[in-house]
Amino acid sequence: MKNIKWVCVGLILMLSACAHITEQKKLEHLDAKQKLFMKALRWKSYETAASVIRYRNPARKLAPIDGLNKITVTSYDLIGSVPNAEDDTIIAQALFGYIQNETGRVYQVKHTQVWWFDEESKQWFLDSDMPDFRID
Repeated sequence: MKNIKWVCVGLILMLSACAHITEQKKLEHLDAKQKLFMKALRWKSYETAASVIRYRNPARKLAPIDGLNKITVTSYDLIGSVPNAEDDTIIAQALFGYIQNETGRVYQVKHTQVWWFDEESKQWFLDSDMPDFRID
């Protein structure tokens, strides 16, 4: 009887450790997806950046990305992120530095990113539009 109690305690500890590892892996996948999005913008792979965006509301459509070739992203920083337990999303703030190619003007834009995890595909997606780059 005493051994059964210890086995049960051990199983509970192992299951809670597994849940923690699973959550940690999930966050590592988010980190990789965020880097993919920001690097794609930095290196003008706009289709790759757009492939990360999948709205939870299928009625929403991505705005045209044609004008993005008029800017060059020079830097990006992930300022911070906060989980939102209500709808199982993560709200992140990123700061992009960029140059308007024609004028040479330097700008920064803060981009609020809403990331959500699709249980079916086991992937993170961005439920936000592209950053609002100023294109003159």
